[in-house]
Order: sequence, then structure tokens, then C-alpha cells
Amino acid sequence: MSRNLYYLRLFMSLLNFAILAFLSAVMMVTFNTINENYMARNFLEDISYLPKEATKSTVIVFLTFFLLLYIIEVRKQFKHKSVVSVGIYVIEIILCLIVIRCLYISYNGILLLVVADIVTSIRDKHNRGLFLVIMGLIYIFADYDIVSSIIPTISFEEILSVYSTQYSTLLLGIRNMLVSVNHIAFIAYMIISMKNQMKENARIALLNIQLQTANEQLKEMNEQLKDYAGMREKMGETKERNRIAREIHDTLGHTMTGLSVGIDACIAMIDYSIEGTKKQLNQMSQVARKGIDDIRRSVNKLRPDALEHHNLEEALEKLIEDTVLMSNVQIYYNLQVPELKFNTDEEDMIYRVVQEGITNAIRHGKADNIHVNIKKEDKWLILTIQDDGIGCEEIHTGFGLIHIEERIHMLNGKVSYDGSNGFCIVAKIPIRWSENYD
Repeated sequence: MSRNLYYLRLFMSLLNFAILAFLSAVMMVTFNTINENYMARNFLEDISYLPKEATKSTVIVFLTFFLLLYIIEVRKQFKHKSVVSVGIYVIEIILCLIVIRCLYISYNGILLLVVADIVTSIRDKHNRGLFLVIMGLIYIFADYDIVSSIIPTISFEEILSVYSTQYSTLLLGIRNMLVSVNHIAFIAYMIISMKNQMKENARIALLNIQLQTANEQLKEMNEQLKDYAGMREKMGETKERNRIAREIHDTLGHTMTGLSVGIDACIAMIDYSIEGTKKQLNQMSQVARKGIDDIRRSVNKLRPDALEHHNLEEALEKLIEDTVLMSNVQIYYNLQVPELKFNTDEEDMIYRVVQEGITNAIRHGKADNIHVNIKKEDKWLILTIQDDGIGCEEIHTGFGLIHIEERIHMLNGKVSYDGSNGFCIVAKIPIRWSENYD
């Protein structure tokens, strides 16, 4: 609640206290005047309802009023409990009706104090509208002319009938002035409340625009990051190709150059020195073996790090375990081959295909579950990677799928894809059988 609304509601509370005090004082003084001047008989002949004892009514009015103010303050502690708040609002309405009845329907402006509380306190539009309709109906029907036709009561004008016309007019004028000030304060309260609501709506609209702008900027930045990641990937590929080229140049080129020079020397000396030729050939053999070792070391550097420290089965299990830990994806690994023992190039290919298949399922397929199955059929190793992702009707082979195809084709294998139900990769690789698979 803003400071202006707080002070206005405080003013309305004090004003209602003043109005209740004025009306109660007029009634008490009037009834005492009637008793002291022995005017009861004439007074009773002019009225249609015998009022209750003034002091008792005054005590009830102020006890009820202060209880109402207390409940309005206490209710703030239960603003998040809708059921309790609704019950408290019902109690507030009942207390207002008690005050109105004790004042013989001469003042119903106290209802506006509760309406002001409802407008700023109830956030739920349905409940707020319902209570405002109820309060509006009560305010309309809490009128002396309407109520007196149903319930016997006495009007404020009848109470003032014991005074002179001039004095009665003065008292009525004071009451009407106080009631008008209460109405003006209530109208000002509603205007400020509506302005505050409009400002709040404008602030929320501005925040929504800022949020939308931020989302668009974030989306643009994500696209830039994707482009940057793609560029980094291409740069990595280029760097790796250059590294491989350097390795080949430094090892294979050096070895082939040495062999070429050695062969030329053998051709030159074979006619006159058989022993020298043999010696040269032995040296060439050692250079060739050293070159082969260098090439093997270069190739081993291209192997996945997991295969450097574990066998294929352990490397696949670690790959799947690490992926599950780093994402919310469930991976079901089903190995139906007793022992995964292959040559180095086969192990590299199987590991890379599984790695690429899982990566594609998470990155492009948005999959939640991935099934990795490895089995053997006759002379073939069947590798299946099935996910429950978004799939795709038309399969466009990007770098990842092309990389898989190249690796499998290097081993004379076959690969197929199916994007109708999630995405499925089926790779068939011919196994170089040994005694391990007899």
C-alpha cells in the first residue's frame, strides 16, 4: 500500500470515529434531555419505534468499531491464506451491520471503510469482485427508508424532533457534512488506488517488454555461440589435420626419403659390392621398422583417451557413466558379446560411433532415453543406438553422421538411419574373427 493510501485510510478511520461519536453523543444527549424535561410522552407519540437505552447502544457501537479496526490490521497477517481472509471479511461485514443497527440506520458510511480495505487487500479478481458486489448491495439497502419498511426503527430526524427547527437543522447539517467528507475521502482513495494500479500495470508491461527483449538478445547470443562453437569445431578439425600432416611429413616423409636414398645407393653398388649392398639393405630395413614405429606412435595419439587407459568394454561403460552424470539422460547399455576384443582400428571405430550417436541424440534429438545395444550375428557385429528424441522425417547427414559413415566404411561395414520414431543408428561391422570368438 502506498503512503497516500495509508494516510487516507487512517483519515477515514478517524473520520468514522468522529461521525460515530457525534451521532452517539446526539442520541445520548437527546434521550437525557427528554428524561430531564419530562418530554417522554410527547416524544413517544411522535415516533414509531421505542429506542433502546442510549448508553448501552453507544458502548456496543464503539466496542464494535474498535474491534473492526483491530481485525482490519490483523487480517494483513493472513493475506496469503485465502480461506482465513474470506472469513475475516465476512466478520468485518457483520460488525459494520451491528454498528449500523445500533445507530438506527442513521449512518452507513462505515461500510466504505471496509470497501477501501477490500479494494487494496484482495488480489484475486474473482473474490474482490464478489465482495464489492456484496458490499455495494448492503450499502444500497442499508438505508432508513428501505429498512424501516421491513424492520421497525427510528430515524435521526425523529430523534431531533425534540429540538427547535434551527437547532435540528444545524445538527443535520453537521451530520451531512461529515458524511460528505467521508464520501469525498472514499472517492479520493479509489482514484489514488486506480492510479496506483495503472502504474503497476504499466510497470509490469514494461518489465514484460524488457524480459522479451532480453529473451530475444539471449536467443541471438545463443545463435552466435552456436556459430562460434561451429567455427571452433572447424578450427579444431583444421588444427588436427595440420597436426596429422606434420606427423606424416616428419615421420613417413623422413623415412621414405631415407629409403629412397638407400635404394639409389644399393643400385649403384650392387654390381661391384654385394656385401656393401647387403649392409645397406640391413640399414634400410632398420630405418623402415623405425618409420613404422613412428607411424604407430602418431596413430596412437589419435586414439580416444579412454582407450589409452582402459579396454573397449571399460571405456564404453565409463563413457556412458560420465554422460549420465553430466546430463538428465538415461542410457541403457546392453552388451550381448561375451568379450569385446578387437583390433585397435575396430575399437576406435566402435567407441567413436557410440560416442557420436549419444552426442547426436542429446544435442539434436533432445532425447530423454537412449538404448545402446551391441551383439553379434554370424560374422557381423551389430551396433544399435536408439533414442526417444524428436527424430526427423528427412535425414540430412552432417559432419557427425558423415564421420560415422567414413569410419564404418573404412572397415567395410554398413550403416543405416531411421528417424521415424526418435532416431536410430544401426551399424554392421565385419569382425576379424580370432580364437577369442570361437
